[in-house]
Amino acid sequence: MHKAAAIFVAMLVLFSPLVVAVGQNTTQDKDVVRVVVGVRGNAGKSFMGVAGGKGGEYSISKEELITYKAQLRGYGKLKKEIPELGVIVLEVPRKALQKIKRLPFVTYVEEDVKYHALGEVKWDVQYIYAPNVWNNYYKTYGYAAYGYHPSIQVAVLDTGVDYTHPDLKGAFSWCVRVLNNGGSYYKGTDLRYCWDDNGHGTHVAGTIGASLNGQGIAGVAPYVQMYVVKVLDSQGSGYLSDIAQGIIDATKGPDGIPGTADDADVISMSLGGSGSTTLYNAVRYAYSYGVVLVAASGNEAASYPSYPAAYSEVIAVGAIDSNYRIASFSNRRPDVVAPGVNVYSTLPGGTYGTMSGTSMACPHVSGVVALMQALRLAAGKPKLTPYQVRNLLIGTAIDLGSRGYDVYYGYGLVDAEYAVYYALNS
Repeated sequence: MHKAAAIFVAMLVLFSPLVVAVGQNTTQDKDVVRVVVGVRGNAGKSFMGVAGGKGGEYSISKEELITYKAQLRGYGKLKKEIPELGVIVLEVPRKALQKIKRLPFVTYVEEDVKYHALGEVKWDVQYIYAPNVWNNYYKTYGYAAYGYHPSIQVAVLDTGVDYTHPDLKGAFSWCVRVLNNGGSYYKGTDLRYCWDDNGHGTHVAGTIGASLNGQGIAGVAPYVQMYVVKVLDSQGSGYLSDIAQGIIDATKGPDGIPGTADDADVISMSLGGSGSTTLYNAVRYAYSYGVVLVAASGNEAASYPSYPAAYSEVIAVGAIDSNYRIASFSNRRPDVVAPGVNVYSTLPGGTYGTMSGTSMACPHVSGVVALMQALRLAAGKPKLTPYQVRNLLIGTAIDLGSRGYDVYYGYGLVDAEYAVYYALNS
C-alpha cells in the first residue's frame, strides 16, 4: 500500500483576462414555441411576394385579419401580425402546432426562430460545428438540440462557478464542495458553497453551456443543465482525494444513489496531475455507471496526456489554435483536439475574458457529448455508453496533421455535427 499523500493538482490554464460588461439574462419556456402562421387573403389567395411588383398585391385585408386572429387566439398568445406578408405571429404550446396547420385558412406554419448576432457565437464554437446541430435539430427535437433534457447533466469539476453570471444564471442546480482533503465538504442546492474564487471554473462552464441569449457568448450546449463540483481552491489546486470524492459524488447525483436519473451523465475535468490508484478507481466507478468522462490532456508539451486524461476510460482532449495548429503546450497523444488558444468565455462578476490551455479545449468536447445524449433521449433512444461515445467522437473527428491518428492531433478535431448525426442514426 502506498502512503496517503497530499497531491496538489494544478489547473491546466494560461490565464489572460479581457473584461467587458454585460446585461441581464433571459429565459424561455421550453414547452411553448413562437410561430409564424401564413394565412390566405383576398378571396382565398395565398400570399406570395412578387419581385419587382407592387407591395401588398396579395396582402390580407383588415376584416380577414380580425377573423383569423380571433380563431388563432384560442390556441395561444398573439404577438403581432404583418399584413403585408399575410402572417400572424403567436406563441402556442408545441402540441397545438398540428391543429393550427390543419385550419383551412392556414397556408404554412414555421417557427419564429431567433437570429443571433454573429459575435455571440465565437470562433471556437463555430469551428466544431455546434451551431449546425442547433439549426438542424431544433425543429424536430426542440431544446434538446441545445443540450437540454431533464435527465442530462454535466458535472464541472473545477474551481467552482459564478452561478449569478448572466450567461450562466439558471444553468446550475446542485453543488458539491470538496476541499482540503475533505475538511470543507458540502452537498446541496446552496450554490454559494461552490462560488468560483479563481475564475477557471466559470470560464470552463461558459464554454460548455453559456446561454444563447443575444449577448456575451454562447456555449456548445447553451441550454444544458450542469452541476458544479468545486474540487480546486482559489489557487487552482486540489487534493487527489478531493477530486476522487468529487467524481464519486457527481456519479451519484443529488439523491446519492448511482445509476439513477439525476446522476451526472458527463464529468468534465479541466485538471490534471500524476497517476494514482485512488483516482483510477474513482474513474472506473463512474465509468461503470455509464458516465462519460472528459479531461484536458495537459499543458506540458509532454509525450503523453496527464491523469486522469491518460486513463483509457477518459476522453483526452488536446488544444488547437484558430489556425488549426496544435498548441505548443498541448500534451501529445490525445484522443481528439478542440479549440484551446485565446478562447473567450465567462468570468466571475458577470464579465468575460480569454484563456488558453487544454482546460479550454476539454469543455468543448463535454458540450458535444451533452448534445449527443440529450438528442438521443429526445429521439426516444437510450443514452450511448461511454465506449460508444468515444468511438463516435474519434470516428467523426476532422482529420488534422498526418493522415489518420497522429501523436499531435490524435484522431482530429471534434465535429459536433457529424457526431450527433451518427449518434442519432446508429
